[in-house]
Amino acid sequence: MPGHRSTLQRLFLLLTCSIIALLAGCNDDDALQAPTGLSYGMTSATYQVGTAIVANRPSASGGAIDGYTVSPSLPAGLALDAATGVISGTPTVVSPSAVYTVTAQNTAGSATARVQIEVRGAAAAPATLSYREATVTYTVGQAIAANTATSSGGPISAYSIAPALPAGLALDAQTGAISGTPTTVTPAATYTVTGSNAAGSITATLQITVQAVLVAPASLSYATASALYVTNEPITPNTPVATGGAIASFTVAPALPTGLSLNTTTGAITGTPAVIQTSITYTITGSNTAGSAQAQVRIVVTSRGTWSAVTPAPMPVPVHYFTATRLNDGRVLVAGGLGAGGYTAAAWIYDPVANLWTSASAMLAARSGHTATLLPNGKVLVAGGEFANGIAVASAEIYDPVVGTWTAAGTMTDERSNHTATLLANGKVLVAGGYTAPGGTLTFFGSMDLFDPVTNSWTRMTSSLATPRAQHAAALLPDGNVLMIGGVNLGSYVNTVERVAIDGSGTTTESFPITGNFTVATRLSDGTILVSTDRAGTAQRYNPLTSTWTASTMLAQRIIPTITALLDGRVLVAGGALSGGVRATSTEIYNPDTNTWTAGSPMTAGRNAAQAVVLADGSVLMIGGFNGGDVATVERFVP
Repeated sequence: MPGHRSTLQRLFLLLTCSIIALLAGCNDDDALQAPTGLSYGMTSATYQVGTAIVANRPSASGGAIDGYTVSPSLPAGLALDAATGVISGTPTVVSPSAVYTVTAQNTAGSATARVQIEVRGAAAAPATLSYREATVTYTVGQAIAANTATSSGGPISAYSIAPALPAGLALDAQTGAISGTPTTVTPAATYTVTGSNAAGSITATLQITVQAVLVAPASLSYATASALYVTNEPITPNTPVATGGAIASFTVAPALPTGLSLNTTTGAITGTPAVIQTSITYTITGSNTAGSAQAQVRIVVTSRGTWSAVTPAPMPVPVHYFTATRLNDGRVLVAGGLGAGGYTAAAWIYDPVANLWTSASAMLAARSGHTATLLPNGKVLVAGGEFANGIAVASAEIYDPVVGTWTAAGTMTDERSNHTATLLANGKVLVAGGYTAPGGTLTFFGSMDLFDPVTNSWTRMTSSLATPRAQHAAALLPDGNVLMIGGVNLGSYVNTVERVAIDGSGTTTESFPITGNFTVATRLSDGTILVSTDRAGTAQRYNPLTSTWTASTMLAQRIIPTITALLDGRVLVAGGALSGGVRATSTEIYNPDTNTWTAGSPMTAGRNAAQAVVLADGSVLMIGGFNGGDVATVERFVP
C-alpha cells in the first residue's frame, strides 16, 4: 500500500544506514598514534643511599601510552611504574653513573627517553635547573601550558619563587611546574625559582609578562642547533628556548630520524636514533593562535659499528707491509709483505662469501712496501717495493684473476718502495716518489712514472716532484690531476703538498699544516681529502677548490693505522701504534657533515701496518698487521 515499505525495502535501508555509520567511524583522525616526545623532569639525577627520591615523572605527547619499560634495570631500591612511567623508591646500594633507556609504547609504536642516574653514599646538591620557557608572554584569561622544570644532580625536594607570580599563576612546590590562568595584565618582571634539598640549592631565572591580547611567539631556538647522535644510544633531550607569546604547540618537518620524536606540547626532541643518516636540517614551528616562530635543527646520526673475528679464517702466512685489493667479483687479493720468514712473493685469495682463503700463484718477485692498483679491466697492477732490507725494485707485474696468473708489466725508471700509485681517469696509473737504500744509503725520489695498461709499458713523466718524498699519500683530484701529500725524505718530514698536472706541465706546491713519518689519506664523496699523519692527533680536510685546510681533533694519536672511506660517506680509522709501542684495538669514525670524530667499537686484536678493504656489502675486512709479531687474525667491521 502507498506509504508502507516492504520487508525487503526495510532490510535494504537498515543495511545502507549501517554502512554509512561504519564509514563515518573510520576517520583517520581516530587512528591510534604512537607516543612521541618522551622525556623526564630530571634527565640526570644523583641520589643518596637510604633516602627516598623525589618521584621522577615523564611527559609525552602523541597517542595514549599502554606501558613503560626500562633498560638496564634501575639501581637497587628504585622502580619504574609500568603504568605511569614514574621512577620512585629508595636506593639501597651505591651505584655509578649510568644511562637508562625508558621506552613508552602502545600498539601503534613507541618512544624512548634517556635518564642518567647515580647513587652516592652522601647527599648531592642540585647541579642545574632550567625551564622549558625562560622568557615568555602569557595572555589574561588563557590557561598556560605548564612551564616545567628540568634539573640534574641531587633531586630537588622543594621549590620556591620570588617575587610572587602574576595573579592566577602558581608554582608547584614539589615539581617546580608553573601553571594556571593569569587574571591580570602584568609588566615584564624577573622571577627567581630556587630548587633545594638537604645538601644545597640551585636557582633559575624566568622573565614573565602577562598581556591583555595574545601575541605571536617572537623567536624560537634550540639548545643544540647542530646535533651528532649515535644509533641505539638515547639522546640528551634537545629543548627549545622561546620569546614572545607562549607557544601552544610544536610541529616539525620533515619527520625526525627514526627513533626520535618531538613533544608537540613542550617542543623537546627526545628518543633513541635507530638508523645512520647524513646531515638533514629540520624546521620546527612553534605556534599559538596569534602566529608562529621557527627554528632549524641540523641532525646527523652516526654509528659505532661492530667488529667480529672472521673464524676459522686467519691469514695463511701472517705478514705486514703487504697489499690487499678487492677484485671486481668481490674476492680479495693479498700479495707479498714482510713476515717472520722475510720478504715473500706469496699471494692469496680471500672469498668473503665462503669465508675461505685459497693460495694464488706466487708473484714473479718477492716484495713489501709495494703498491697494488685495480685496473679498469679487472686486473691488478703491482709495482715496486723492497725485496731485501731497504733495497727496492723497479719491476712491476699484473695479476689476472680470470686465469689466476702473474705476468711481467715492464720496469719503472727508478727502483722505488713506499711510493704511491694513483689510478687516473684515463685508466693509466701514476707512480710517484718512494725510496731505495742499497748499501744503507737512502735515496728519495721526486721522479714519476706513468703506466699504460693498453701497451703494458712505462713512461717517465717529464716533470718531477718539487720535493722528493716517500711514505706520503696521494689522492685523485676532481679535475683529474693528483695531489701528493706530506711524507718523509732526507730532510725529515715534508710539510708541503704538490698538485701534479698529469699532462706533464709540472707541479704546484702548497703548504701542509701537519707532518709525520707516515701519511694516510682518503678522498671523501664531495671531492675533499681527509689526511692524518703519525702521532698528529689531528686530521686535516683539504678542499681542492679553495686550497684550504680544515682541522679536526682525533681521539688518539696513531702510527700507521688504516684509513677507510665507508660507503655511507663516513671514514673509519682503525688501530695503529700508540705511545709506548702499544698497538691499538681502538677505532674512530670521522663524520664529514660535522667535521668531528666519534669513538667506534674496538677491534678484537691490536695492530698497525694492517690492510683494510671495503667489501661489496659495505663491511670492512681488516687483515694482518703487526703487534710485536705479525698478526694472523682477520676481522670484519659492520658500519
